[in-house]
Amino acid sequence: MAIETHLFYFSAAEQLREFAGFTVEPSHQARPGQDPATVTMYTVVAQRSGIGQREVVAEFPLELHAEIFRVMAEATARAL
Repeated sequence: MAIETHLFYFSAAEQLREFAGFTVEPSHQARPGQDPATVTMYTVVAQRSGIGQREVVAEFPLELHAEIFRVMAEATARAL
């Protein structure tokens, strides 16, 4: 069994206030020796406030983890 990591593309929770409209989207990844269509990661994408650019803020191997993070990120962004 391979160990998949959870990736966060920010260094402090306060940075989440720069984003709105968090969504979870599947992303097919390429891994050595595997068909890219068989490796699915789940990205949390949000729109950067002010400029409207969509950015990936985190990646997870499980959709449930991505959904939990999305809810937490939305709550954190509102609270800060």
